[in-house]
Amino acid sequence: MTRNIRKEQAAETRERILEAAKSLFAEKGYHATPVREITRQIGMGDGILYHYFPGGKREIIAVLLRESFEHRMKEIKQLHRVIEHLELRDAMITIKRRMYELFTADMDLMRILFRENDLLGFEEAEQLTALLREQSAIFEQFLKDRHERGEIRDLNFRIASRQFLSTGLHAIMSKSVGIQLLNEPDVYKCMEENVDFTIDLWKNP
Repeated sequence: MTRNIRKEQAAETRERILEAAKSLFAEKGYHATPVREITRQIGMGDGILYHYFPGGKREIIAVLLRESFEHRMKEIKQLHRVIEHLELRDAMITIKRRMYELFTADMDLMRILFRENDLLGFEEAEQLTALLREQSAIFEQFLKDRHERGEIRDLNFRIASRQFLSTGLHAIMSKSVGIQLLNEPDVYKCMEENVDFTIDLWKNP
């Protein structure tokens, strides 16, 4: 029991360090945040941070990104099962909404990703690339399936997938960087309009 308590305490301390660092990186920037400020925020000495993250801040940001990408990858894979039996319009709106909510649920992390993209190492860049490719591949297969059902016409499904998903990235970027890229202030209404317009282009003549 004592061992389990220690494990739980260690996991909690690790999470507190990550959350404090994420908050400060998002607010002040990675380079402007010293280790001492991270440990001060959780009321501990500098040594505790290096105990959990020997690589210091660089390891922390790598862990934050890696764990975020892994979580989102799992969610994206589950999305295909969710939309499989939905009507075409409902499925496409679900994709738009779920991707938007998945990427904007943690705004601190999104701001770090946009602000500190120069810190992406090879491994993090590969993970982000794999995440986006997985998303595109799932939607591409979705379109092929819907074509076989006769719901949409024959398309270049790869390009169609990328175009459709790229409009969702506009909404994510808009919220993340604080620049209004959409003319419609209601992001969900904008998603529905985009879906209706796209279906009209893709449906069988």
